[in-house]
Amino acid sequence: MIDFTELPEDGVKFEQLIRELLILEGFETHWTGVGQDGGRDLVVTEKLKGEISEYERKWLISCKHTANSGKSLGREQAGNISEDCKAIGAEGYILVCSTQPTASLVTRLSEIEQKQNIITKFWDSIEIEKRLSKPNTFNLIHTFFPESSKRYKWRIYNAFSPAFWAANYKDYFFYLSCRHSNTYPYLESVETIVSLIEKIPIYKDKEYGWYTHYLRLRAVYYDDKHCTHIAYIDYIFPKGVNKKGVLNPKKLNDLLFKAFTKKEHKVMNLPSWDILYLEESTGSDSFQLDHKRYYEPYLKEFEQGNARREFLHDLVFQIEMMENLSSKV
Repeated sequence: MIDFTELPEDGVKFEQLIRELLILEGFETHWTGVGQDGGRDLVVTEKLKGEISEYERKWLISCKHTANSGKSLGREQAGNISEDCKAIGAEGYILVCSTQPTASLVTRLSEIEQKQNIITKFWDSIEIEKRLSKPNTFNLIHTFFPESSKRYKWRIYNAFSPAFWAANYKDYFFYLSCRHSNTYPYLESVETIVSLIEKIPIYKDKEYGWYTHYLRLRAVYYDDKHCTHIAYIDYIFPKGVNKKGVLNPKKLNDLLFKAFTKKEHKVMNLPSWDILYLEESTGSDSFQLDHKRYYEPYLKEFEQGNARREFLHDLVFQIEMMENLSSKV
């Protein structure tokens, strides 16, 4: 169970959580102004496809964080739902609360739907947790609930073939593949790979986070015949920044090699690294660290253990060859 009392009582983090959740679920999401209770509602645009044409539906999302009090959300705490929806032209209303609505509030929502022609729904703590437990949103548990996340360490999904899985570990989403066996790689080995990645001193923007660099694990391929692993990683850095802060392939390869000590070698052999350098608009509202476009073009490579472009050791070898040739000229 997720403990929603981990979120501060002022409700700001709860609002941010719901915003991130809606974005990851694929909705166009924006803030409204500050409401009467000091909180901010969200406006969501749902794109629908009819038999003849496509159309949009606007929803007002009202976030109420009541977990710290432990009380159900009452009828009077919801405000003037009809007027709030009319003010922005919303056809639908979703009440999101970190406990649950009272019976009288549920009745009121039903009455509004029947009399005001406004679609109404509510998400209680159970519904939110269910939505956070999906592969594409699982990382939010680790981002917003550090204590609860300890109970949600691993989640593995078999949705493709007997030897290809999707997985969540900590705040990562990635694929797992095995050459022969119909079982995924040893989880301790995958945890070791994540630990190695997290040891690398890439740049972190501690003030705003806009200029932070990221190393994101996208897949692990296990060759169970030779007991070797391939780790597929994206090195994401912001557009328009000084490239001197980006770890070049030689430096990154050296750091990964040095991070692999006897402790890691007791678990696995040194993995092969497949690194893609990606320059992205990381400060944009539309940026998603684990967007499907980072995975979908390479599913075959992940499953079969092939390079997306070049393995890191091959790239470093080519760079060193070029440097040697240049030095002889």
